[in-house]
Amino acid sequence: MLFLAVFCGFLAENIREHKVEKQRGMQFLRSYYEDLKTDTATFEWFIRYYKNKIKILGSRDECFDSIAHNFKSTECFTALFENSTNFPDMVNTDRTMQQLKNSGGLRLLNAVDADSILLYDNMLKQYIRAETSSFQETQTAIRSTLYSLIDYQRSKLGATGTIWLIPDHRDLLNRYFNQLEAYSRYCNDNLFDLLALKSKAETSILYFKNKYGLK
Repeated sequence: MLFLAVFCGFLAENIREHKVEKQRGMQFLRSYYEDLKTDTATFEWFIRYYKNKIKILGSRDECFDSIAHNFKSTECFTALFENSTNFPDMVNTDRTMQQLKNSGGLRLLNAVDADSILLYDNMLKQYIRAETSSFQETQTAIRSTLYSLIDYQRSKLGATGTIWLIPDHRDLLNRYFNQLEAYSRYCNDNLFDLLALKSKAETSILYFKNKYGLK
């Protein structure tokens, strides 16, 4: 009888722990689900940003021909300058992902759910890695070229928004537009990856909504 009582107590404790872990797993999923919705809105903003950036950078060939003809700043150069000197850093909502990693919470989820979450996390990490390495390096190189190409004093004293170039620096002008070519490719790569991230987030939202009745 004593053995039976101990065994029944052990079973009851296991059932209770399993129930608690299942509840914790659902709490993580609900929190992750909300993070996905926030990320989707973030991706949408970034997608609009890069589409506009790519559209403006697409005028670089015509702009080069215009500037090289008389080496004077033009409206198109100002637009290229404004769209090649910075970019917004990707900051996704990773509160739940960090909790899952730090607390070992992934073990509370079934394999399909955990794999889906890890795939999304890997996609984000790859995007951020590219953003902070090759893309950032190109951005830094462009700034360096522009600092040598722009006539600070004339630009400062000129009309609002007018950017003056130092005359006869055709080598720097050529370097800048070559760098713009690479920069534009990185922007296209970023847009492609952002569209994939948004699609993955939206697919995951629909998956968890239908599977667990989340709202």
